[in-house]
This record gives sequence, C-alpha cells and structure tokens, in this order.
Amino acid sequence: MKPTIIIIGSADIIKLGLIRSFGESGYKVISIHITGANKFKLKPLDYYSKYVSAYYFTKTTNLVDLLIDKCRDEVQKPILMPLTDSMVYLIDQSLSKLNKYFIIPNINLQEGGVTRLMNKVLQKKIAAEANLNVPKTWDIPFVNGDFIIPEDIEYPCFVKGSLSYKSKKQYQKRCNNLQELNELLTLCKRAGFYNLCAEEYLEIDKEIGIIAFSSETGCVIPTFVEFLEMGKSPKGGISMRGQICPANEQKFLQAIKSFLTKTCYVGICNFDFIVSRGKYYFVEVNFRYAAYGYGVFKSGVKVPDMITCSLLGGDLDKYDTLPNCNKTYFNEKVGLINVMEGSITYKKYKEMKERSDILMIANPSDPKPHNMVWSLIINYMMNCVIRKIKAIVTLIK
Repeated sequence: MKPTIIIIGSADIIKLGLIRSFGESGYKVISIHITGANKFKLKPLDYYSKYVSAYYFTKTTNLVDLLIDKCRDEVQKPILMPLTDSMVYLIDQSLSKLNKYFIIPNINLQEGGVTRLMNKVLQKKIAAEANLNVPKTWDIPFVNGDFIIPEDIEYPCFVKGSLSYKSKKQYQKRCNNLQELNELLTLCKRAGFYNLCAEEYLEIDKEIGIIAFSSETGCVIPTFVEFLEMGKSPKGGISMRGQICPANEQKFLQAIKSFLTKTCYVGICNFDFIVSRGKYYFVEVNFRYAAYGYGVFKSGVKVPDMITCSLLGGDLDKYDTLPNCNKTYFNEKVGLINVMEGSITYKKYKEMKERSDILMIANPSDPKPHNMVWSLIINYMMNCVIRKIKAIVTLIK
C-alpha cells in the first residue's frame, strides 16, 4: 500500500504541482496551507484540486500539533513534504516529536541535521570539497551590535542571507564598493536581519536548476532544468518558463552526487547553479521540492515514486536519467502577476503560454484550479490595497 503524502507550504502553484504528481501516480494526498497575517485572501488554487483528500489551514505555530492530532495514521506512517525553507526548518527542528508518526526527509535522523546544512557558507565549503566550482565567499558576521566586513573581500560582490530559512531576498544586492556595502548593511541592521554573506560577483550566462533524489545507499539526478524566463515577485526572482534538459554531463553529475554523499541527506532536494564564462558554479542547495518540479514530472520523471523510494530506503539505481528531453514548462501564475505588475505584456504572456509544452495550472484532467484563476487577480488587487494602506500608515507615524 502506498503511503499518504502530506504536502505543507504557502505557495499554491508549487503545492498544486506536487499534489497532481502524487495524485496522478495513485497516492492519497493531504494539503496543509500555512497562513500569514493577511486574512483577506481567497482560497489558494491547490485547494480546488480533485487529488486533495483533506485540506487544512494553519499558522506556523500550530503546525506540529495539527499534524499529530489530524494527520497521523496508526497503520502506515504518512510522508511529510515541506515545500518552503521555513517549513523544512520547522519540521527538522521538531523531528523528535514527528518521527514517531511520520516519514520525514532527514540527515541521519538527527534533529537539526538538515538545519545545519541550510547555511550557505557551509554548503559552499562542502561543494568545493566535492570538486564543484564555487564563487569566492565571505561570511559577514554580526558581532557586538555591528557587522564585521572581511578585510579580503573583493568588489563587486553579491550580498545575500547565509541561512536559507531566514533569508530575505529584498536584501540581496550587488555592491560595487565599500560604501554601497556599508549602506546595505545599515539597512539590514535597521531591519534586524543579521545573517549575511557575500559572494564573488559573476556575470550570468544562464541559470540551471537540478532536482536530485538521495537515499542512504545512493542518489539519482534524472534531468537538468534551464531557466529561460525569470519572473519578478515581491520576494524576488522566480522561474516563469524553463526547459527540461538531459542530464548527460557525467563529471558534473558525479560531483553533485559526491556532495550529497558527504551530507548523508535522505529525500528530495534541488540545486541552483549559474553558468559563467562556460563553467558551472554552485549557488546553493535547497532540501525540498522545486517550483519547476511538475515540469520534471510531466517530462517523464517518476518524481513521486523516487521520493518515496529515497525515504523508504529503496534502491534508487532502478531509476534512470531522462534522455533526449527538451520540453518547456510555463508558470501561468508568475506570468499573470508580471502582466499586472507591468513587467511583461499580455501579448508576451500568451506567446510564452502557447509555446510551452507543460502548463503549471491548466490541466484538462484536473480543471477546477484553472477555472479559479480569476481569484489570482482579486488577491493581487487586495494585496496592492493592503500594501498602500500600510505605506500610508507608516508615513503618518
């Protein structure tokens, strides 16, 4: 019997893709939506998927109790799939409570094991040991009320959060000199955001995403994803359109597998790389499913079965890489938001949609989420009003 899958997150399109992947593969799926302070939102699109057997709304602080009270199964442990870094952190920090009732992505079943590896500085150290190309990286610690800038830092550099579960994309920025870096650090200090590092700034020729599956006995990398069009969002850049490509660069694949072997991670994860001057450079690894995962599934990769195989101690060697695939995917939600933001025209949106093989929302076998797309526009308009009201209140204060 296949285990129940419990999908946890706040990004409805990412959840929808994984819900459909498991649902189409014959798994029972429960979806948990993490709610924020904004109570004026309509129901997320994944709520309407026919593959959802139960749906819960909860705040972060109530998640662990909800899981134990409502979602455990005395016959067969369900699998937990946290889809954001903050949820990965929370589940990992609650491993001792949840491991009795659920199967969870982990490192040696140690509470906090995954959290430790969510540090980008440590990730780059391990990547270098695995013979991956890594940009020069400098930790910018916060000590006694101030940031300490390393003496050997080079400009231009790109500053970002060092802890993925606390990272804030609005503070990611290229700094061309010491003055610009100090200005950014001042903003971060005012905002109470203290976990920073800087990277050597590299010109980006293209960006690559890689989904990997890792178990105690091995790992598999079925395909690469090249990001063709990046969209803008309030939280930063996000993949809008991409191409699923064959994973056929064996030396590169072996280096990634060496990285995963060093970490002892069990579960699904996704890597971000950039290509600069003809070389692949490691950016980071996220210990969760990727936004483009449904595109990988619809290209022929058995994502659900590979996830369960990795977590249940099965043999991943029986799954092959995906040969000769060049399908493209399109995230309609990101596209629509960018049309409303004025970043792209509606004409370009239609062209990208028509030229893509895989759509993240429209699906004839599960039509209701697409029928509710109008709610995206309503949510967007309400959020704009809320942001303007908050801005006015801030000015008055």
